[in-house]
Amino acid sequence: METRYYQRKLPHLQPAEVTFFITFRLKDSVPLDDVRRIQENLNRFEKGLLSWINLTPKEKYEIDLATHEKWFMFNDHLLETNPNGPFWLKETEVVNIVAEAIQFRAGKQYELHGYTIMPNHVHMLVTLLPGVPVLHKVMQHLKRVSGKRCNEILHRTGLAFWEEESYDRIVRDEKEFFNILNYILRNPVKAKLAKSWKDWPYTYVQPELL
Repeated sequence: METRYYQRKLPHLQPAEVTFFITFRLKDSVPLDDVRRIQENLNRFEKGLLSWINLTPKEKYEIDLATHEKWFMFNDHLLETNPNGPFWLKETEVVNIVAEAIQFRAGKQYELHGYTIMPNHVHMLVTLLPGVPVLHKVMQHLKRVSGKRCNEILHRTGLAFWEEESYDRIVRDEKEFFNILNYILRNPVKAKLAKSWKDWPYTYVQPELL
């Protein structure tokens, strides 16, 4: 199995044709001061790990995963508790564009296991199909196309709709797969937007998994 690696603000280790848990969010949905605080916490976290490990490739990969998880915990909490917006994904026309963009690529670039669209962010669980570009290319295109259409609906020009960076985590086994799927489905319930995941209109789960 081919493994592709790239480095931006976060480390992304991406084997081809595997399953990913992905989170992407609206631009400025986490205040800049909080973004800086997240980065400072991550830097301290990584330094603590590196201080007692003589790195091997496997250990570096495990640190990457631990850093991702830590970043996600900080970020997702801020997304759920931020009272200041933006919350463009509350708009019906806007959220329908995003759902359509996600569904359009299902069966072409990835197998879509589930997603939920929250007022300021999106969670997805997908498996890349053979021969597709690396994940960040898939996500760049999805966000670019959907962001352009959403901005047109909102009459916004010259402004980013999505935050450039996304969170992606490799799903390593079946137990983790179903834990993540359950997390995605329960996200609107946890945020008190619905009593049951079935009541939230912007949640999808692959029928075979029900």
